[in-house]
Amino acid sequence: MNKKPILIGLFAGLILVTGAAYKVSYEPSKKTAEVESYEGVLIFTDSKPVKEYTYLGTVKIVGVLSSGQYEVVRNKLIKLAKKTYPGCEGIILELKDGGTDKADVFKFNN
Repeated sequence: MNKKPILIGLFAGLILVTGAAYKVSYEPSKKTAEVESYEGVLIFTDSKPVKEYTYLGTVKIVGVLSSGQYEVVRNKLIKLAKKTYPGCEGIILELKDGGTDKADVFKFNN
């Protein structure tokens, strides 16, 4: 009896079972959302990406802006992030009333 076809079948079955075991399915939850993008940068406010990413650094607004409005602060942080880290894909905003507004800058892992 030739054992080669049996071994090949067992090996193929093992690969299929292993592949099925590592298949990850993501179920959106109530917390799942799509973030907005401005000037090609994804903006995370009071949230963080689910996909793995590499932290590039943090940008801060030094001094007082003439307007403390969200849009003005957000746009300034985007501009700083793109200037400081040209390869950035997203920022995680941390806005503090009366404090230092900053953003963690990152790019996604491939």
